[in-house]
Amino acid sequence: MALFRGTIRSQALEMDTAVHVILPYDRLSADGEQMQYDKVLYLLHGLKQNADAWQRMSSVERYAQEHGFVVVMPEVQRSFYTDMAHGLKYFTYISEELPCMMQRMFHLPKGPERTFAGGLSMGGYGALKCALLRPDVFGGAMCFSSGFYILDNAEQFAGTFHDGEMAGIVGEKMECSDSDRLEMGMEAYPQDRPRPLLYLACGTEDPLHPLNVRMRGALEKRGFAPAYEEWSGAHNWKFWDAAVQRGMEYIARQSAMRNSGNNAV
Repeated sequence: MALFRGTIRSQALEMDTAVHVILPYDRLSADGEQMQYDKVLYLLHGLKQNADAWQRMSSVERYAQEHGFVVVMPEVQRSFYTDMAHGLKYFTYISEELPCMMQRMFHLPKGPERTFAGGLSMGGYGALKCALLRPDVFGGAMCFSSGFYILDNAEQFAGTFHDGEMAGIVGEKMECSDSDRLEMGMEAYPQDRPRPLLYLACGTEDPLHPLNVRMRGALEKRGFAPAYEEWSGAHNWKFWDAAVQRGMEYIARQSAMRNSGNNAV
């Protein structure tokens, strides 16, 4: 394994920003043969975290080694993975600029069949947004305890944020744009694109559990086929560590089947 912690200059953000990368370069098969990493996971942090979070608080490096993922862990502050109404273009950075930069710098696999997003809480929302709005880049998403529907109901959730913070994300009228509404992304999803591979998980004691159940229903209603799991758990790293392991296992298995021509999910 190799772990890179560094800083890159983003043109979309017009500033330097942190990014960490896990490369499972020495991955071996059961019989000792060298195996190449063939999938990339952009793993997104939550509202109160940064680029360090997944590396510090979970065993994602071991799971990447097991399932053959390069893991890219960027930083977006508290932007909710949006091109903010009064702030920086974080969705453009995550969904467009960053994948291109990482592919050039680390010679990563390209194409949505090998590129996925994942995240917890705010990052789970960002991951699904990447899969729905940029199917040319991302072939699926893993979403854990996700903050779905928070921007759709910005005024209701404004108290969770600092004074004026929600207005900075969605604007003073507290109305998020259509591009930030995930159900609009489902409606506009290109018919000529394969449906994304989706894994959703949420703890039954998590306060965001009702929002995750609602999102599952919305996806299924529109012809998407998310794998959904829930078990006893709260909004914490004990749950997210288990969820990312299960999500990586699911996406690795399903992407291998899809890339081999078997479309069963």
